[in-house]
Amino acid sequence: MLGLRKTQFGASVALAASLILTLAACSSDSGSTDASPSPSESSVAGPMTVAVDPAIQALLPAEIAAAGTLSIGTELGYPPMEYTEADGVTLTGFDIDMANDIATLMGLTPEIKNATFDSIIPSVQSNRYDLGISSFTITPERIKEVDFVSYLTSGDSGVVPAGNPMGIDLDKSICGTKVGVLKGSTQETVTMPQLSKICADAGGPEIALTVIAASDQMPIALASGRVDALVSDTANAAAIAQGSDGKFELTVATPLNSVLLGVLMNKDSGLAPAVQAAIQSLIDSGRYQEIAEKYDLESSTLTTAEINPKS
Repeated sequence: MLGLRKTQFGASVALAASLILTLAACSSDSGSTDASPSPSESSVAGPMTVAVDPAIQALLPAEIAAAGTLSIGTELGYPPMEYTEADGVTLTGFDIDMANDIATLMGLTPEIKNATFDSIIPSVQSNRYDLGISSFTITPERIKEVDFVSYLTSGDSGVVPAGNPMGIDLDKSICGTKVGVLKGSTQETVTMPQLSKICADAGGPEIALTVIAASDQMPIALASGRVDALVSDTANAAAIAQGSDGKFELTVATPLNSVLLGVLMNKDSGLAPAVQAAIQSLIDSGRYQEIAEKYDLESSTLTTAEINPKS
């Protein structure tokens, strides 16, 4: 199961009138100092640098290379994949770091656009965005619509109030409860039908499903009692629990439905070979593993990036 370091994703849930969840990323003091670093501090290596790769540039479609920018759609508010730091402005997360490095290798300037999750595929199809990167599960149905390049693995976990007073897990114990999922997610289209079948086969009561429009509304729905549990991909579920100041916890069962996640692009764009080469370059150089370690996603890494892999 994926976990998150508290020092990286410390946060608290404000349960007053607004019921707004704030996820605060820790950052270092940017103020200057005259003190010299200690030997141990000065010996710590900084993050790997990424530079333009002419071989990857050569794979770019001419119109994208000429534009000089790479437009990328994502839904913020989904830690540890894509979210804003405590200043409310700075973008961070595994997907954000990957998107920036992919663009750098291509010699392009990344333009990261915030969008609702279910609007990203249509926006890529209409060429509003060159790429979509937002924890998209690669499915046969989606491959019919867009091209994917795999870059991570994931699964599904539940989030419940601390102490799990209703004894909910991703099994027949979830029958008869109110469950929230993100609109357009595979949790809505795959996992919940799977759990509903478990309930039907056991003769249990139906699950009352709530489809939530935006990622940042999910913890609010749980905190308010609108739902009894959330089902999300394991990394995001862990972040919601870790960022709740002890108010939420993960369900204990092994995550369901191990899947591949992918960066997506228009099938007519010709971008897939360049994206695949860029991600593979990050894997081979060790930079990809460095990003994964930064967000505690080491157990979800791949060794090979593939175009439209079979699920």
